[in-house]
Amino acid sequence: MNRTSLNKRGIKFHIVCMYLHTLMISSISYAQSECDKTLRVSTSGNWPPYSQRIDGQYVGLEVEIVELVLREAGFCWQYVELPSSSRAFKQFQENLVDIIPAASFTQPRRKYAEFSLPYRQEVMQLFAHTKNKREFNTSKNVSTPALLLNFGDNLIAVSRGSVYGEHFANFRRLCEDCVVETNFADERFNLVKKERVEYAVEDYLTGAYLLQKPEYEGMVKSTSIRIYENPIHYMLRPGMLNEKQLQRLNLAIIKSIEQIELLIDDYQNQYGLK
Repeated sequence: MNRTSLNKRGIKFHIVCMYLHTLMISSISYAQSECDKTLRVSTSGNWPPYSQRIDGQYVGLEVEIVELVLREAGFCWQYVELPSSSRAFKQFQENLVDIIPAASFTQPRRKYAEFSLPYRQEVMQLFAHTKNKREFNTSKNVSTPALLLNFGDNLIAVSRGSVYGEHFANFRRLCEDCVVETNFADERFNLVKKERVEYAVEDYLTGAYLLQKPEYEGMVKSTSIRIYENPIHYMLRPGMLNEKQLQRLNLAIIKSIEQIELLIDDYQNQYGLK
């Protein structure tokens, strides 16, 4: 093969490399142009079926909803994995996290955060050991006096940093030693299973997920008692979004509501709640 042929092949190779390099740069620029802001989103690696880290990827209902809404709003996202709600709020107040999903609106939180429109309903349900035959003398939605009457001096496991409504907060103030905090749902179910606590308050879908696991079969049961039910929002770091960007986020929630409801229905069917 003569030198001219080699030179031609070298030139062609160089052109191909330049073309591929241009394509790579274009694709990166295009990906970046798809969103004008990257938001740091608090998440958990152990909150099934809402958020789990599997093979280095976050999956689950809350993950699907976050990505659906932020994509619709034109934002990119970066997950920040944190072990508990209380840790997430601490990082949020230190400006290390921009968004906390699945946040309940409270007046104290409003002092240091903005909130999106609500995008789904949260239901906190009571779970007990299968040996626990005690019946609650109340309706499904409980009041402070009903909690005091029915819980007595029993121990109740809850999520560290989570909100369970005014009635449970009042009960907790009146019986501080009755409440045990943990980071993860399986820890709370294990406490019930081992009869170290009488009850656990858990998200209804997380509870249904755990009840399908063999280790809790015949050991833990759901009750008809709902401790707290309320709409949840994205909690936003103040000033992180300007007025137009916040409008885009809220509009994305409105546009995505039907898809969010379909996603929730799919998960409810998967765990026998439909």
